[in-house]
Amino acid sequence: MLKSLKTAAIALIAVIASPLSLAHDYEAGKIHIDHPWSREAPPNAPVIGGFFQLTNHGDSEDALIAAESPIAGHVEIHTHKKEDGVMKMIKIDEVRVPANDSVLFKPGSFHLMIFNPTQTLKEGDRFPMTLTFKNAGKVEVEMAVEKQGHMEKHMHH
Repeated sequence: MLKSLKTAAIALIAVIASPLSLAHDYEAGKIHIDHPWSREAPPNAPVIGGFFQLTNHGDSEDALIAAESPIAGHVEIHTHKKEDGVMKMIKIDEVRVPANDSVLFKPGSFHLMIFNPTQTLKEGDRFPMTLTFKNAGKVEVEMAVEKQGHMEKHMHH
């Protein structure tokens, strides 16, 4: 009886802690960064994507103007644009975050392109990323690496 109660308690703790371990967010001035994450990538992948939601709780616009990580050759801010009927990924200089509004970085939209990762990233790994905002300045975040199938839940924040 005691053993089954102990097992049930451990299972309950695991269920409660699981979503909490996935949730992580950061603040940079009036900018809130919700759950920065990246896709799990195969070994030697030349590029991976970075995603999160930015919410501006301030009364004036801000903008994400740069990103960098010690595990990457370089990081660029990208979006998708339709040209001649074809969706193309393009590098952009900034992503504006209007006052009292949010911008979602997700597959097929705004995202970070993390070039030449220096390590193979697997589900459960985390790696540092520095985001630089025009007004709020720099903030260190930790990108959580997740399987491809986990993307859908982040697209509905």
